[in-house]
Amino acid sequence: MENSGQIRGIVSYLTKLTHTVDEFRIKFVNVKVSEVTKNMEPSYNLNYDLEITPKQSDIPYLWDFFSCKSKHIIEEGCDMVSISFGNIYPTTNNIYYDGKKINRYGGNIPQSFIKKILKDIKQLGTKQIKTHFYCGSETKILTLNVDYELSDVYVDDGITTDVLVYCSQVLVDNEPLENITQDLAETIVGYMGEIDNLREDLDEIVWDNITQYMSLGDCEIWTHTYTYIRNIGDIEVDDFNYINQSTFSSKMCDFISGDY
Repeated sequence: MENSGQIRGIVSYLTKLTHTVDEFRIKFVNVKVSEVTKNMEPSYNLNYDLEITPKQSDIPYLWDFFSCKSKHIIEEGCDMVSISFGNIYPTTNNIYYDGKKINRYGGNIPQSFIKKILKDIKQLGTKQIKTHFYCGSETKILTLNVDYELSDVYVDDGITTDVLVYCSQVLVDNEPLENITQDLAETIVGYMGEIDNLREDLDEIVWDNITQYMSLGDCEIWTHTYTYIRNIGDIEVDDFNYINQSTFSSKMCDFISGDY
């Protein structure tokens, strides 16, 4: 086998060492190599299992993260023995976390982590959401005073967090907006759901929490936060359509002008 010494060197690097990545220790086991021809030059399929040991208990993890990081470790091994990583085709077969096989493309989000996210969202999340609308040539500021609850945190192609948003008060130019109708409440939710000034702050909170354990950006794995405004004042909102700025401005201006 051409470059057999280099391949043995990569296998030795993978299996003789325990590789530390963020809050985890990674061990390569059951490594199998087969030579193939791809792109008209000798290449190698590299199949393996991973044994993962966390540095601390009860922390979040993702199958995709471990599989991704294993490829980074293999690339480091290729650099050490001077073989092109482009000629190595790695495949993660099974991953064992603390001795137990975990589901492919799955992971775990412990309750302690979910409680930490909720605490940070309540403490650090913006308490006022602001946007603007137009009445003729005049710009007016709409403000929602809000609080949060978590609906769900789960693994898909990263970590997804569903956040319920509760609006206690609506203001226009710092004056309370009274006698809001169901249709206007749905108009406000329909427009606020179209802009990102709420979601981005919460997504950053989730991202900061998860990347204390895993450097997800290195693997192009992302967090996704979805916000659902459930009420406007004392009006519950279950049905709405996303609307554009001009429609939003028109309806808001009509309401405060008494033409709604």
